[in-house]
Amino acid sequence: MIKFFFTVWMMVAAGSAAPIQTDEQFKTAVASMGTENKLVLMIYTTDDCPECAYMKQKVFHDKAVEAYMKRNFVVIEKNVHKSKLPDGYDFFGIPTMFFIDKAGNKKETIVGSKRAQPFLTELHRIRGIQ
Repeated sequence: MIKFFFTVWMMVAAGSAAPIQTDEQFKTAVASMGTENKLVLMIYTTDDCPECAYMKQKVFHDKAVEAYMKRNFVVIEKNVHKSKLPDGYDFFGIPTMFFIDKAGNKKETIVGSKRAQPFLTELHRIRGIQ
């Protein structure tokens, strides 16, 4: 019985890491990094989300945030109503931001919008745990 549960657990663990690696946008993002030590920032949005629009129009274009993101992240945007979403990256609110390493490991998730300075603080913290 223990062997059965161990086998099931191994299949679940193996299955949970692979889905993002089959996502074409993720593969393209990783390829664009080259040898740079960046993380992928995958953000789930919708067309009618005011918080998403605020993040994209204001926060991501704040001078300090924009410069830090260009140096440390490759951004993928997925519209939850129009894009195929990778397995294992569920959401319960938007915007949802997933921080993923080149191997496809989810490092951190942020749900909701933030002002520029608190968001920049979060970006620094997340880069620190890479």
